[in-house]
Amino acid sequence: MADNDDNRPIYETDERGERVMVRSVVSEQAVYVRFINSVTRPVDIWWRDFQGFRKHYVRMQPRTYFNVDTYVTHPWEFTDPTTKENYVVQNKKIFRAPSCLAGVRHRTNWFICVQVRPLRNTVLLALAQHLNDLSRVPPLGLPRELSNDLEDLIYAIQNTPPPPPRP
Repeated sequence: MADNDDNRPIYETDERGERVMVRSVVSEQAVYVRFINSVTRPVDIWWRDFQGFRKHYVRMQPRTYFNVDTYVTHPWEFTDPTTKENYVVQNKKIFRAPSCLAGVRHRTNWFICVQVRPLRNTVLLALAQHLNDLSRVPPLGLPRELSNDLEDLIYAIQNTPPPPPRP
């Protein structure tokens, strides 16, 4: 599954085609958003600070929502706490509220979704959640690589770390 444990700054291409660091810029245009976890797994919400470092904001359980007062230029990310897989809002890994929402006094809903993932990962995750016991893997007769990956995923699900403490 995706490795997303590091806290290195990341880069993206802006509208002028220049490579820029993903970070919060200014705190001028306030927006009020509601992130809705529409997946069947917990989701960690991360905010990129002014230096581009990722700060843990909250862990959402499946089918819940969380209200955030933020700014147009502040980037947000969403990951699975166990698999480190990136989730998306409007098919984008990095969410920034549209500038047209600046000054709007009501919350807008933004759905956190699963991005298109390889079939192999989808099946492994479904099996791991269904089996939920390492002893049930060998009787399946899977090839060694799949069996090992399935066991690793079951172990990871059973040992998901708690959310980082808030500063």
